[in-house]
Amino acid sequence: VPQCGYCQSGQIMSAVALLKQNPKPSDEDIDSAMAGNLCRCGTYQRIRAAIHRAAETPAKA
Repeated sequence: VPQCGYCQSGQIMSAVALLKQNPKPSDEDIDSAMAGNLCRCGTYQRIRAAIHRAAETPAKA
């Protein structure tokens, strides 16, 4: 997902918090949870897709 890396750490922290609260978020859930993060590259669609992929990936112990 990253282009320039400016927003990466904040995006990751928000995504992890979302997935801990909601393991199968909808697009609306993701948009709401990620609303406070600004991406200079405008990769919001790719960020949303990455969160959906992460939600589908089984967690390792």
